[in-house]
Amino acid sequence: MKKIHSLPHLSAFEAAARLGSFSAAADELFLTTGAVSRHIRSLEEQLGLKLFYRGHKSVRLTLAGENFSRTASRVISELFSAESALKASAGRQRLVVHSLPTFTMHWLMPKLAAFNEIHPEVAIDITTSTGAVDRNTPFDLAIRRDPAHFSGLKAIPFLQEENLLVCNQSYLHAMPVSAPGKLAGHTAIRIRAREDLWHSWLNAYPTALDASPPPLTLDHTFAAIQAAEDGLGLAVVPYLFCAKHLSSGRLVSPFPALTIRTGVYSLLLRDRDDEVVRKFVAWLQTFQA
Repeated sequence: MKKIHSLPHLSAFEAAARLGSFSAAADELFLTTGAVSRHIRSLEEQLGLKLFYRGHKSVRLTLAGENFSRTASRVISELFSAESALKASAGRQRLVVHSLPTFTMHWLMPKLAAFNEIHPEVAIDITTSTGAVDRNTPFDLAIRRDPAHFSGLKAIPFLQEENLLVCNQSYLHAMPVSAPGKLAGHTAIRIRAREDLWHSWLNAYPTALDASPPPLTLDHTFAAIQAAEDGLGLAVVPYLFCAKHLSSGRLVSPFPALTIRTGVYSLLLRDRDDEVVRKFVAWLQTFQA
């Protein structure tokens, strides 16, 4: 292991070099002037170089001292930054949230900045998956919509899912939709993971959709949103996930006032019950519909 001769004396040397005074360095470091002087003398002996010219009431750096002080200042600054980062990290409390991928991407992540602003002491660690919650996976809280996926965990409902019919402006201009029940001739963009969305729409607004062109079927909601944005047909999607697209005009709804409800997102509680969990639960409940 390499021995660094300057390390025990670095703070004293850096302060004296920066302030141009042993006594001022002593005041800053809460040492005696004699202690600062001894640190610097020991450093000079170990290096075999004079670092300061000593006058009757003043000191000034030698050329070697000036060169070494630049390195000492950089090292002290980097150490200070590293210590500050470690203290900040140690002061943060970690919360692991297990959520659904699309919900995380389109709803939770855009809102986390607000939570971080309110609770900067909490570090959120997000993992995602679909289907039933795996209780063998390490997490503190989970978010699911389908009660069949709760895995026996206590559920706190916090957000209603409402859906609407969407497409892009060019598609709607080329193929106007006159009524919610008159969709014959339109391509239905279906979501393999959410077959319930079109079923719910058709239950609410029966239509001759079976006489329409073959549906376009995609795996996930975000893919269906993209397909609708690209003008490939009509999609029934949660407003939670397409709000930005609607506000920007990338998507439009033929009937923005007509929605269907398809469940409630719930926060699933595990064994952990402390102030950090309660903060996150209380924050999510502010969105309760």
